[in-house]
Order: sequence, then C-alpha cells, then structure tokens
Amino acid sequence: MRWRHLRAIVIAATVLILVASVAGPVILLEGRRQSFVTGAEATLERAAQAVENALNRQLLQVHGALASLPALFAAAGASPQTPFAASQLLRGLNFQTLAYRDLLLVQPDGTVVAAARQTAGRHAVALDFSELAREPIALIGPVRNAQTGQWTLYVARTVPAWRGVIALAEIPLLALVDVLAETQMPPGSTLRLERPNGLLIAAFPHDELGTGRLDPGAPKGNVPEGKAIFEDTADGFGEIAVLRTSLYSDVRVVLTQDLRPVLANWERERDRTVLAVLIRSVLVIASGAALLFALRQRERADAERARSAAVVASAIDAMSDGFVMWDEQDRFVMCNQRYRELFPLIAPLLRSGLPYEEMLRRGVQLGQYPQATANPEAFIERTLRAHRNSVGPVEILLPDGRWLLMHDRPMDRGGIVSIRTDVTPLKQALAELAEANHRANEAMQEAQRQNEALAEQESRIRFLAHHDELTRLPNRVLLQEQIGAALRFAEDRGTPIALLYLDLDRFKEVNDTLGHQVGDALLRTVAKRIAACLDQTDGIARLGGDEFAVISLSPGQPAGAQALGERIIRALSQPYEVLGHTIGTSVSIGVALGDARTSDPDTLLQRADLALYEAKARGRSTVCVFAPEMEARLRDRLQMEADLRAALAEGQFHLAYQPIFALPSGERCGFEALLRWNHPTRGPIPPDAFIAVAEETRLIVDIGAWVLRRACTDVGALPGTPRIAVNLSPVQLAVGDIAATLAAILGETGIDPARVEIEITETALFTGEQRNRDTLRRLKALGVRTVLDDFGTGFSSLSHLRLFPLDKIKIDRSFIHDMAEHADSAAIVEAIAGLARRLGIDTTAEGIETEEQLAIIRRIGCTEAQGYLLGQPGPLDGDRRS
Repeated sequence: MRWRHLRAIVIAATVLILVASVAGPVILLEGRRQSFVTGAEATLERAAQAVENALNRQLLQVHGALASLPALFAAAGASPQTPFAASQLLRGLNFQTLAYRDLLLVQPDGTVVAAARQTAGRHAVALDFSELAREPIALIGPVRNAQTGQWTLYVARTVPAWRGVIALAEIPLLALVDVLAETQMPPGSTLRLERPNGLLIAAFPHDELGTGRLDPGAPKGNVPEGKAIFEDTADGFGEIAVLRTSLYSDVRVVLTQDLRPVLANWERERDRTVLAVLIRSVLVIASGAALLFALRQRERADAERARSAAVVASAIDAMSDGFVMWDEQDRFVMCNQRYRELFPLIAPLLRSGLPYEEMLRRGVQLGQYPQATANPEAFIERTLRAHRNSVGPVEILLPDGRWLLMHDRPMDRGGIVSIRTDVTPLKQALAELAEANHRANEAMQEAQRQNEALAEQESRIRFLAHHDELTRLPNRVLLQEQIGAALRFAEDRGTPIALLYLDLDRFKEVNDTLGHQVGDALLRTVAKRIAACLDQTDGIARLGGDEFAVISLSPGQPAGAQALGERIIRALSQPYEVLGHTIGTSVSIGVALGDARTSDPDTLLQRADLALYEAKARGRSTVCVFAPEMEARLRDRLQMEADLRAALAEGQFHLAYQPIFALPSGERCGFEALLRWNHPTRGPIPPDAFIAVAEETRLIVDIGAWVLRRACTDVGALPGTPRIAVNLSPVQLAVGDIAATLAAILGETGIDPARVEIEITETALFTGEQRNRDTLRRLKALGVRTVLDDFGTGFSSLSHLRLFPLDKIKIDRSFIHDMAEHADSAAIVEAIAGLARRLGIDTTAEGIETEEQLAIIRRIGCTEAQGYLLGQPGPLDGDRRS
C-alpha cells in the first residue's frame, strides 16, 4: 500500500503539471481565436449594411422612376395607350444611371405597349404579374432576358389611372451586382441576393447554374436580422453569414465570409504554442516516468521477499486436499482453508500450540468423527497410533457422509505433515461404475430404438410433404409435379392428357350432422372407390376437404375422361356403411385437357376447377369438360357478384308487394314482399338471374336482412293489421343467426310479430333438419308465423308437417294451374287442404289466374288465395294502403 500511495502521488503531480502546461495555452489560444472571429463578424455586418444601403438606393431610384411616369405623361398630355407617343416620352427620360436598363409599358398578357429602348409591339415579355393582384408594386425574376440573354430583375407597378397598362423597369442583374460589389466587401466574401424561400436572384461572384434555383443551404427559420451567424463547413473552419432584408421584403442580402483566411495568423500562433506545449509535456512525462521507475524497483525488491514467504502458504491454501502441520511436540502449527472446511466442528478450536490429542478428543465429543460413536477410546487410540507411527492411509468418516483418507508423514526437522483427501467422489465413482456399465448397455439399446424411430419419423415427414395424411394419397404439391410430367408426356405423344377435378356433393352436411370422425372415414372409403375405377397409368390425389383429382393418360380424350368420370360417379353414388351409418352422396366432376405446349399445371387445375363449377351448376352428379366460354361465364358471375355488392350498398333494390286475400270473404289479409332489382345500366334484372349468385356468395344474408327490415317498415305503417310474408333463403337458415336478426328488426320497426310470416321451402327444411327445427322454434318464440312455401314440389315429406312448427302451407302454383284440365291436380290440392285443415294449418293457393281456378279453391276449402287474377305485385301506394 505504501508504494502504491507513493506512485499515486507521483502520477497525480505529473498529471497536474501537464494539465497546467496545456490548459493555459489552450485558454489563451481560444481567446485569440474568438477575437479574430469577432472582428471578422463586425466587419461583415458593416459590409452587409453597406450592400443593403446600396441595393435600397438602386431600388428606390427604380421605384421613383416608375412612380413619376403618371405625372410625366400628364404633364406632356400623352396617353400610355398611344404607343408611339408613349415611347417617345420614355426615351426622353435620363438613362445615365445603372439603376435600370429600360422602361416599358405592357399589358397584363405581356404585350409591350411602349418602351424606351425598343419599338412597341415588336415583342412580348413572358412574366407572371399575379403578385400585382395583392400589392401595387412587385419584383419579378430572376428571368433570362429574351433580347440580351442576361439574367434580369423586373420591377412592375400598377397605375390605377392606366387601365390595363403596367409600368415595368428592367434591371440587369450582373450590372446591379457589380455596383453592390464596389462597396467595402471583405476579401474572400460572397454576396447573394435571395428570395425569402432561398431562390437565388443574383450572386457575386456570379453563379450561373444556381441563379433562378432554390438554394437548399440558404438561411431558413428565425435568423437574426443584421447579425452574423456561424455555420459549419466541411473543412472544419466554418463560415459566418449576415442576412439583411431590403426595403422590398421579398429580396434579402446574404453576405458570407470563409473563416480560413481570417484565422490564418491565429493558426500560425497555434502551431508555435502547440510545439512549445509538446516539448514541456515530454519533459514533465520523462521526469515522472524516471521517478516511477525508481519507485518500482524498490517495490519489486520488497515484493520479491514477500512473495517468497507467501508462495508456500499460497500453494498450500490452493490445495484441493486438507493440509495441516504439527510441530515436533505434536502441537498445531498451521492448516489451509480446505482443512477447516472438511472439519467444521473442530475448526474454531484450531490455534497455534494446540496438542493433536486434545484436538482429537474434543472432536469426538463434538461429533466430528461418527466412527467413534460405538467406542470413543478405541477410536482415539487407533487414530493416535496411525498419526504418530505414520501408518496409513487411514479412512475417516465425516458427519455429512463423506469419506477422507488420512496421510501423516514425519518431517526431517521434526514434526508431522498431514494430508486429508476427500475420496467420496472416488467411492461414488467406483459404485457408479458398475451401474454405468449396466446403463451403457441399456443406453445403446435405447439409442438404437431412437435412431429407428427418428428414421421412421423422417420418412413420415418426407411422405407427408407430398401426401395427404388421411387418405395416404398424393397431395396438391405432388399432384402438380405429376401434372407437369404428364403434360410433357402428352406433348411427346402428340395427344392431350385429362385432369379430372372431383368434389363430393353435400359432404359438409355429413360432417355437420354425423361429425368429423364419420366424415374422415367416408373420405377414406371414397378414395378407395376412386382408385378402384382407375387404370394402372392413371393417378389420383386429394386436394383437401372433399376435393380429389385424377390424371388420366388415356390417349382417347375427351371420350376417355368422360367414360372414366361416369364410372367414378356410379361408384361413388352407391350407399356407404360408415361407423354404423348408411350414407348417400354423389360427386361432380370437371375435366380439362392439355399438354406441355398449351398448358401448365396451374392453368390445367384452374380450367378443371371451372369445369367443376359448371358441373355443379348443371345439377351435380355430372361430368363437364372445360370449354373456353366457361371463363366468360365465370367473369359474368364475378361481375354479377360485384354488381350485387354495389346494389346493396347503393340502394338499387326495392320491394314489390302482391296482395293475399282471405277465403271465402275475399278480403285482403296481407302482402307477400317480392325482391326487385333495377340495375343502373342493365335495367330490371329478374330474381332468378341473381338469387343463386347471392346465395353462393352468402350476400343473401345481408340482402335478406334488408328485405325483412324494409318490408316490416313499409307494412307496419299501413292502417289496420295486414300481414307481411317474406321468403327466407336456405342460406339464411344455415349461416348466421336469423332469429337474432329478426328480433332486432322487430324491435327497430315496432311491428306486431304476429303480422310477420316467414316463408321457407321444403328444400331448406330438409338440409340440416335438427338445426332448422331449432331455428323455427326460436322464430315461433318471437311470435312470428312460419309458412312452408311451394308445398308439393320438394321432398313432400309429410313428417315436415309434424316435426316443424308450421302455421301455414302454400300450395305450389303448378298444381293450381292444372286443376281445371287435370282432375288429379285438383284432387292433390283438395287432399293438401283437407290435411292442413285437420292439422289446424292455414293454406294459401298460389298462382290464381282465372275465375275458374278461384271457384275451385273456394270449393276445396283453401283459406287464402294469391295470384295475378286478384292482384299483381307493385308498390304500396293508392288502393293498396287503404
């Protein structure tokens, strides 16, 4: 510590001397530099003021000349509208001045009326006089003069008495800047005339490229007027600039001065000072280093002596074994830390001169030696004998279960050195060695099992990257590779291959009603049936969901693909026994043909998909081969979808209301709301042209909600209590929550729920029976009436009348139309009416067009009638509201 303290004093003294040697000159140099800069700033500020004054004088001369023109013309009795006289008068003015080059009278479009130096009417000036609309005088430019080719600044002034004539002064900028430069500008300074936005008007020295352009380096923001400001430059010296605004606020003077020539003398003083400081610093550092070296030599000599004494103690203390030394009289001399850690109970007793036997007995009393528990004296005698006779090694057990080996060896000069080695890890290692041998055999067997499992997993991953996990068929990735190979094969062969795109019909209903486990089992069976229909050269893949694809390499296309598709349809249409359920389904197939010259995998898949869409549109269980017009139909369908969205958003839909009459009274009891669409460019579009697209795109959900809200609002405002019937799409039952939607509409419109009838087709009831049954019960709970529409044309299951909470059935118009000519139609209508009457359900006969049909349904006993004979669909106006 003493040497360290002395070194710190020497170092601190050296540093203080160095700081003093450097700080003084630095402060002096900074002061000198600041005085140079301050002097340059004052000189630049005075020069900027002188330039501003010179500029103002020039502009005032121009302003005075323009202001004197009206009086001059009045005194001469001349008019600015007479070009010759006006030019003569302008030439009479004194031009012996550098303030301006020419005086002109121009019209707002730039046509020159009169000029002092040129003939009027010979040319026009292309200037923007828009600033004169705000101020009577304006500075325009810089503009390159069309006659002289020089940069020119124009001063324009309006004269109220001269209607349509502007007085204009032409100032050559090079001449103006030369006049300004003759003021006391400091050497090396730069003069710039700028607009407030940084547009350069003129510069000295002249800047041809920058004139008329915005200068990104121009001073911006709140710059102090007339005061020098400092700006950094790339050379590190910087520059100072002074900005002053002329009498015309849109012209300002910017004077800049590079500090490098200003600080030239200061740089020379700095270099001499730095050299002197360096010499003094080197001397101070050398003196301090010499003193430190001397101190270091003394310190090393002392440290070497101390190190020699500490080496043994350090080595002993660093031992991993316990070390203890006893003198020739068997008394304690020293021990290392490890010894104290091994014997924590007797460690506090260890002191110089402690006899070994006393330490041993106290250790037995404190429990340091568990082996002494049974016979303490025998343990003490045995341990003393081993210690004094250097018998060993002897094992000693510690209270924490560890084992030590005791090695006692006599020294040449008397005394004993004892080593205590912890052999617990060795004992454990020996015990674990046998166990390790056993575990090694098991580990080798486990490693082998894991390698086999890993190889199996990697094989599975490689398989699943190109195959469907459920059916084990190729997936879309592998299919595209197979299609590419098949297309190349087809091109080489010269005949196309066929791609069949398969989609199961109503598979979602199986999943929804019977669960995904049954759906998965059905897909596996379907895959097997498709594979059984194929030739050895054909390929099959699952694309996802209920979609499959088949590649047919048969040369006879498309007949071969057509035959294969019909064979697959017959196979898949057979009933399935799956997990205790009998399931019936069908398949629609789209076919696309191609080879590598005319198609690629993506194009072929897209065309097959279009053909599949066409097959579904034709009624399912159909094979359809791609034709180019299918793409046009798809574009038409997409356009129809876009038009439907626009129609809903823009309010292009409206409702027509067809009255319904009670029988036999003939009184009007309600209306059926019918959706109509008046397209802005295509005109009226019938429902059968857009309802199917609306259902496929689910837009029918929003359209249907709009119909319900509009119909309830319109009919709810009618006098009396007429009912309103609204048709419900199967999609509205399957998607969303129609009961919640209707409840909200009833609350918004305030109509009595008993006046609202919801019409549902038999097809909608058959799809998802349990879900639809629950939905109808929720609708009934709201108080609305449920009606089975087009009864007799769908599945015609009488169980619907028992299972579903129906209030009315509507007999389809096809039976009504044939009643007069066919007795069987009349009998069917009469049977339906009688059955409904016994079940307490109302009946409505649709499509009444003749008096004879009306008389028959009156006789049969239908409770309501509807048709063109009684009333056509139309708006709720006139008699319909009464």
